[in-house]
Amino acid sequence: MAEYLFTASAVLAAALVCTLNPAHSLAQDANAKTDIYTLYEQTLKNYNSENFDEAIQLATQIRERYPDEPAGAFGMLTSYWTIARNYRVRTYEHQIDSLLDLAVDLSQSAIKRDKKNGENYFYLGTAYGFRSMMRTQKHQWMKAFQDGAQVLKNFNKAVAYSPDFYDTYYGLGLYKYWFGAKGAMRYLPYARKNRNKGIEQIKLAIEKGRFLPVTAMYGLMAAYFNEEEYEKALQISDQLFEQFSNNPNLCYRRGRMYAKLEKWPEAAESFARLHEILTATKYKCVSFQIECFYWSARCQYALENYYATQRFCQDALSLEKRLDFSKEMDGPLDKFADIQKELHKLNKKIDAILLTRASDVVRNRQ
Repeated sequence: MAEYLFTASAVLAAALVCTLNPAHSLAQDANAKTDIYTLYEQTLKNYNSENFDEAIQLATQIRERYPDEPAGAFGMLTSYWTIARNYRVRTYEHQIDSLLDLAVDLSQSAIKRDKKNGENYFYLGTAYGFRSMMRTQKHQWMKAFQDGAQVLKNFNKAVAYSPDFYDTYYGLGLYKYWFGAKGAMRYLPYARKNRNKGIEQIKLAIEKGRFLPVTAMYGLMAAYFNEEEYEKALQISDQLFEQFSNNPNLCYRRGRMYAKLEKWPEAAESFARLHEILTATKYKCVSFQIECFYWSARCQYALENYYATQRFCQDALSLEKRLDFSKEMDGPLDKFADIQKELHKLNKKIDAILLTRASDVVRNRQ
């Protein structure tokens, strides 16, 4: 589910751009349509580049100028969630909750205005899907199930009404892939077929989507990682890293990919870059910093740099007293409790190795 949360946030970006389709808008004059489009392009550029204050400011302008349009609400929601996802903080949890309800309401209103516009069903399905996952996090199981039941239905309507809007296939691909990749569903006979079809639909969005090639690349990278096709995932991440080297989630995932491939120098470099980003940002997450130090230690241990391993372990352990999970959240790949257990194991192991080495040195001198 954590992996799906990561990719689902990308779908919200798709929902935002769907609101910009000029064919059916409350802002009927051409100048207003151009204004929305321009503001959205600037919003997208800013939050993809980690300039969140500017992105939120631009999305707020859309919301204030065109309050009946979903674009502003989705722009703000996507920006806040990208902060939460990239930095693992709960800073804007209240804003996200309120914007989720607003996104659903505005999307439903858009459908009432035009029931044959496929894009409207796409962003309604997106809004339901995101709200369902947020409710799952809060253990609101019945409400989560009710929202989740609306996702695929609306995506299918989106394709039926607007088959040439290829960005829709990103939402469908994500849904189909992760439905067959997580939980008990992955053991069903057709799960592999569904995952493969989902991957192909994501690729279609990358190749032909109007707004989502970059966003869909993140989703495809996550799917390949989950499939343990690390070389393919790394190839995609290389392309993304050329443009978005300040994205902490991307740096983290690159480090994990290199570690899976046992390319330890490259993994160490990725986690060093991640540490620079986490140190410089105003969005502080102690558990993320600890995990960064842990993986740096793992890299050095694999390279047999034992004193460096010990140093990174001690740096990580020194932060434990500052943990506060009322302000931060787990990452997309592992629970922090599991990382913490492995950190303590590694620390004990390296202490034992260095103690043995020190004893050997003393014996050799005698």
